[in-house]
Amino acid sequence: MAKKPATVGSKEGLGAGIIALGLLLLLLPSFSQQIADLDYVSSDAFAILLGSVYVLSVFVILAGVAVIVAKFKDDEEE
Repeated sequence: MAKKPATVGSKEGLGAGIIALGLLLLLLPSFSQQIADLDYVSSDAFAILLGSVYVLSVFVILAGVAVIVAKFKDDEEE
């Protein structure tokens, strides 16, 4: 059997995107407090954290829809 060249496919890209979203969620409390501590920001950390969680939740929902809609080719089928 001929060995196929290793390429980065949609599964790997999707996995990397979900890992990046997880890292963003992990760092959100620290970032929101640092933003709230700025002199020219008149909001508190909770409001900043709430807004950023809403935005990231939309990204996670879109990633879930992308997984449902995407058609992945498995190596075993070929």
